[in-house]
Amino acid sequence: MKLAVIDLNRCDRSPFCPVKRVCPFGAVTQEYGKPPVIDESKCTGCSKCVMVCPMGAVQIV
Repeated sequence: MKLAVIDLNRCDRSPFCPVKRVCPFGAVTQEYGKPPVIDESKCTGCSKCVMVCPMGAVQIV
């Protein structure tokens, strides 16, 4: 199964991260000042997060 992963070197850790808002399965969470985290048990690999990440930090693998 394909899943989303975040490249921490590219992620800017913005508290306004669109990736966590666009996930229809609630697979992306984020604590303030930290990078988003993807819950692999919830991620379906739909790639919506890839399309909205302004930093290009999310990929489907």
